[in-house]
Amino acid sequence: MTVDVERWLDVAQQLADVADEVSLAHFGGRIATRTKDDGSLVTAADTAVEAALRERLAVLAPDHAVLGEEEGGAIASDIPTWVLDPIDATNNFLRGVPVYATLLGLVESGESVVGVASAPALGQRWDAAAGLGARRNGVAANVSDITELSQAQVLHGGLDWWHAEQSRWDLLGRLVDRAWRTRGFGDFWMHLLVAGGMADVAVEQDLQPWDIAAVQCIVTEAGGRMTAWDGTSSALATGQALTSNGVLHGQMAAVLTADAGK
Repeated sequence: MTVDVERWLDVAQQLADVADEVSLAHFGGRIATRTKDDGSLVTAADTAVEAALRERLAVLAPDHAVLGEEEGGAIASDIPTWVLDPIDATNNFLRGVPVYATLLGLVESGESVVGVASAPALGQRWDAAAGLGARRNGVAANVSDITELSQAQVLHGGLDWWHAEQSRWDLLGRLVDRAWRTRGFGDFWMHLLVAGGMADVAVEQDLQPWDIAAVQCIVTEAGGRMTAWDGTSSALATGQALTSNGVLHGQMAAVLTADAGK
C-alpha cells in the first residue's frame, strides 16, 4: 500500500459531507426519476450527488481515477481509484425509507483501502481505512464473536433473485434451516450490520464495484471478511458478496458452494 490512507479518509469524510447535503435536500419529497437500461431506477438525487462528488474530487484528488454508478469510469491498475455509489438503496430513497447511503471507497491495486458509508437520514456514518480500524459515528465498530451458524443472524438481499431459480430458492431454505435467524435487509445496510456485530453473516449476488468497495473496507477493518461465495475470491472482481464476522466465513462458504448448484 502506497497511499496515505489517513489523508484520504479525511478527504472521504469531506466528500460525505457534500453528499449528505445534496441527498437530504432531495429526500422525502417528489423527485424526477428515470429507468436505466438495466431496469434500475435513477433519481435526480443520484445524479446530483455524483456530480457534486466528482467536482470535489477534481480539486482534492486530481491525479486519481473515478468510477461512479451514474457517470461510469473504471478501476485503474496503476493509480488509486475512487469508487462512488451516490445513493445506495435508491428504491428506499424514492419511497421515503431512510435506509439509504452514499458509499465512498478508495481502491488501490485491487484492494479497498478507504471506505465511508454515510446514511444521513439514519444519522449514521461509518468509516474505515486500512490499518486504522472501523467506526460508526466515531465509535469503534467490531464484528460479533458468534461461532456457529445455528446461533447466527444471516442477512440476504431481496427474494426476487433467490426465487428466480429453484436451486437458489432451495439454498435459501437450507440457510433458513441452518441459521438462528434470517432477514432480508439488503443493500449496504446488511453488510454494515455485520461490521457492527448486530448480524453475523450477509450474502448477496449480482453486485457492482460501487456496491462493494466502501463496505468491504469497513467490514474488514471491523474484524470481518468480505469475499466471493467461495470464501477466497475477490468480491470486487466477482460481484458476489459473502460478508461475515470471520469466524463463520468457512462454514458459510461451504454451505454456499456445496448447495448452490443442487
